[in-house]
Amino acid sequence: MKILETNRLVLRQLQSEDLDEFYKICGDPEIMRYVGDGQPLSREQTQRWIKKSQENYQKYGFGCSAVVAKEDAYLIGYCGFVNPTTNGEAEIIYGFKKQYWGQGLASEAVKAMLDFGLERCGLRRVIATIDPSNQASIRIVEKCGMTYCEQRLDEHHLPEVVYAIAGAGY
Repeated sequence: MKILETNRLVLRQLQSEDLDEFYKICGDPEIMRYVGDGQPLSREQTQRWIKKSQENYQKYGFGCSAVVAKEDAYLIGYCGFVNPTTNGEAEIIYGFKKQYWGQGLASEAVKAMLDFGLERCGLRRVIATIDPSNQASIRIVEKCGMTYCEQRLDEHHLPEVVYAIAGAGY
């Protein structure tokens, strides 16, 4: 199911049929070095991620989405929300196949997803947690209007910087 559309992208719910292409992202050590504990996911972990995303869409109305290029309907990345809280906060996540880096596609997807979350999903606040050495990701969230909040250690005891954006009226 399509969630939203930008000039070059369609963001839609992840489907079981996406496993092979999604695993090309999640199983790539270079792409995943800044995600979670920095380790690539197994095929089984990737499959569980798709299932969890589908459950989140049913429960919350949002989750991690497939990012598909409009020109050829090819899955090129992911972008969406995880870890929703009872006070209306969620975390935005995103990742793209390496051949799509440096083209502004992540900024395009993140901006659209932030608007979707804050305007249509009723999120009060969205955060991004980023490895401090991931300057490309920091530029993306800053370009999309997120502001620096703090530096801390994540659940794996790795350093992370936290950025946030609040919805209108919050």
